[in-house]
Amino acid sequence: MLAKISKGYQLTIPADIRNRFGLRPGTDVDIEAKKDKIIITPLEDIDMEEAFRRADKLKPHNLTPEELEKIEDELY
Repeated sequence: MLAKISKGYQLTIPADIRNRFGLRPGTDVDIEAKKDKIIITPLEDIDMEEAFRRADKLKPHNLTPEELEKIEDELY
């Protein structure tokens, strides 16, 4: 399905895809770059306050990429 990025770098998600995935204004999504693809994944409702509390306790410079991925998986 084709779409166009607007001047403001916004992208409209077609109605059939929005409906299929239950996307509404304000839905949080994860945007990830993998090789030559952009992957947009809708996130389930998560407790953002808890996510930020946990993030505040982390010292990213001491964590391996694997540890960071594990933490991300636990949050989502």
